[in-house]
Amino acid sequence: MLKGRSASAVEGYDAFLMDLDGVVYLDRQPVPGAAEFVAGLRRMGKRVLFMTNNSKYTRSEYRDKLSEVGISAEEHEILTSAAATAEFLQENYDLEGKTAFLIGGRGLWEEVGNTALRLLKGEEGKGADFVIVGWDTELTYQKLRIACLALHHGAVFIGTNPDATFPSPEGLWPGAGSIIAALERAAGREALVVGKPNPYMMQTALHLVGAIADRTLVIGDRLETDILGGWRAGMDTCLVLTGVARREDLEGFHPQPDLVVENLLELL
Repeated sequence: MLKGRSASAVEGYDAFLMDLDGVVYLDRQPVPGAAEFVAGLRRMGKRVLFMTNNSKYTRSEYRDKLSEVGISAEEHEILTSAAATAEFLQENYDLEGKTAFLIGGRGLWEEVGNTALRLLKGEEGKGADFVIVGWDTELTYQKLRIACLALHHGAVFIGTNPDATFPSPEGLWPGAGSIIAALERAAGREALVVGKPNPYMMQTALHLVGAIADRTLVIGDRLETDILGGWRAGMDTCLVLTGVARREDLEGFHPQPDLVVENLLELL
């Protein structure tokens, strides 16, 4: 289904913001046609930025992961919610002399570690000024306990992304949003979430790719993050049905994506 555009829809855009999990690959399994699609865009002179809500890995690890599925990319062509969170913190808070307790993977530790925040580990985290939460596949009750105590003592509560699930080859796993939700319930407070659908991450992506909103297409597999985020930032959106969302999920959802495809090659 292509709403309002011809089958050669990609010709109407200068830049493409592409999600990774569920769009380019599932864990480490390539999504059929994704590498060919990216190669086709580059042959046409289009700009591509890979934009993921997954904060677990570093940008260099994402570069290597893309290489494994046949896509060559530079680190400056990759934006993670961890990187967007670090930028957001630096732009909106005075971080000098402040501390943070993190729940998340290497990507979050690397990006936040490049700010002025001092990162706390273990019981020391109970006194942190910031609690920053991303996807953590090594989550423990101890981490939740320490974060909860820090939040009850007034720590600023930041989340990298709201994704409740993570698409894997065997099905859906709990995502960062599920961890954030547990702490929100325990602390009685809502997190400020930086990743998609927050327009901050979308505007950061536009700046990185050097494009304007009405000449950029957001491609993703989640209605509530990719599609909603793109719409909020004034960009056209494409839902690809290789990840989380199914066609029946479109019923009653607002905003509707501008395009819906079974796989990326349909766009070419």
